[in-house]
Amino acid sequence: MKRQGRRSVDHYSLYNDGTEPILSTTTTPMSPIFLPRESWLQRLFRGIGTFLSVIIHKVNQLLGLALATLLLLLFTRFILTFFGFSSDGGTLSFSYWVFFLSAPLVFPFRNIPPLLYNSYTIDVSTLIAILVYAIGITIVRQFLKVFVTR
Repeated sequence: MKRQGRRSVDHYSLYNDGTEPILSTTTTPMSPIFLPRESWLQRLFRGIGTFLSVIIHKVNQLLGLALATLLLLLFTRFILTFFGFSSDGGTLSFSYWVFFLSAPLVFPFRNIPPLLYNSYTIDVSTLIAILVYAIGITIVRQFLKVFVTR
């Protein structure tokens, strides 16, 4: 003998448009011409805020570009030093140009001696410069992002 279970009946119905058709017409958005206008002082402050936000965003982008260029230059210097290319080449050589441009960046870390591994030279001062500049610029970029809410 089969036992027939009770079927649960949903006694609750959700609110829908059919129950109160009048509410759908009264909640339409207002036309902008009926909204109160901003005062000139509010518009001025909003404009200044938008201007400063754009300026901070562009400075942040320029810092990112500077970091990428700086890291590329320092990595190139590290690779050239690692494989033994010297900076005393001719005035038009690529290695001389890289060492000339990156010398001021590595100058604060010049007292750290390089490590020798077989016939390769590991320039520790360049590696520390890469690390310090990457961390420093990243901290400044994150700090600037705090000021921009968009």
